[in-house]
Amino acid sequence: MKVLIKLSGKILESPDLRRYLSGQIKILRDRGSKVLIVHGAGKQLSEYCRNNGIPVIQHSGRRVTDINALEAAVKVFSSVNREITADLIFSGVKALGCSAFDGNLTTSRKRPPLPMGENGEKVDFGFVAEIEKIDPLLVDTLWDAGLTMVVSSLCADAEGQLLNINADTLAAELAVALSVDFLVSVSDVEGLFMDLSDPGSLIPNLSLEEARELLDHNIFSEGMIPKIQNAISALERGVPRYHLVSGLDRNSLLRSLDGKAGTVLTGRIPA
Repeated sequence: MKVLIKLSGKILESPDLRRYLSGQIKILRDRGSKVLIVHGAGKQLSEYCRNNGIPVIQHSGRRVTDINALEAAVKVFSSVNREITADLIFSGVKALGCSAFDGNLTTSRKRPPLPMGENGEKVDFGFVAEIEKIDPLLVDTLWDAGLTMVVSSLCADAEGQLLNINADTLAAELAVALSVDFLVSVSDVEGLFMDLSDPGSLIPNLSLEEARELLDHNIFSEGMIPKIQNAISALERGVPRYHLVSGLDRNSLLRSLDGKAGTVLTGRIPA
């Protein structure tokens, strides 16, 4: 079984949470699963930028990355990558940390300005990547060697220019290219809710068609929109299941793979 786990920066701040998640990943590896980890560090990056006088600008949950924000991202993402990799090794997982362009894992280009919002005004996102190609050779080679990759969301273009990329986008593209069985997004929210103010409105199962409809009706909060867009994209291109689960809950990562935690999106409503 191949599992891609996307870890949100919001749950990576706590050393205890990182260690606990590493322990669950160790159990998955011991069960014979091939695991790939993609991580963000958006919260840490925003805090770093604010502390250093760098503007934090987002449109529909997606970050605008100027040269100062890019330099900050390189520092922050690399630091978080080292922390996750070290915790996994401590937990007994043979882990190797890298960026998304190492070993030609991804080939990218700078994103052109995109129309955003109701008026369709074009937004230049700056040094942000669009993935053109994925070469799975590095991941497959390391999986065969019993290693688990920890991939930060830093890309590069053909000229070697470093680029930022949304971690959910990177995870979705890698999940499709590697034909994973599960794509799991671990964040600080329990799953998808019809009403964020009502804990009882958690949606345990959601079909692809239902997800599209809810997105069209603006049900999701701004920060959740990129996750759902990328989940839909992954499901449309063959990833069987997308899980959204909280890393704050005990054993939630393992329970989510059994459909017992969070929200599960599939191409059809689960039987």
